[in-house]
Amino acid sequence: MSRSDDELPITDGGASVRMQYEEPTAIVDTVVRGVEAVDEPPAPDRPLYDWIEPEAMVDLFAHAAAKGGDVRLEFAVGDCTVVVTSAGTVAVRDDPARICPTE
Repeated sequence: MSRSDDELPITDGGASVRMQYEEPTAIVDTVVRGVEAVDEPPAPDRPLYDWIEPEAMVDLFAHAAAKGGDVRLEFAVGDCTVVVTSAGTVAVRDDPARICPTE
């Protein structure tokens, strides 16, 4: 898989990253790279499918692209919040308080 300059992370300062993908099939790799860039210290080795069904995510965004739909998906991966949009953006931020609120 080749990488263009558009796929390189754009840091927003602090513990967050914003990346672009061009095809729905690239979403999974983009999410994994984003989480790896933000997650400090790295979470134990757990596959992405422990957090979300990757194939369903790809199918959702492929369907949205085919129908011209606008989709925004937000989910947690460890202490990170991941936001994927049908506009081709994956944003990842380290956000432990939001994912695991104190009672």
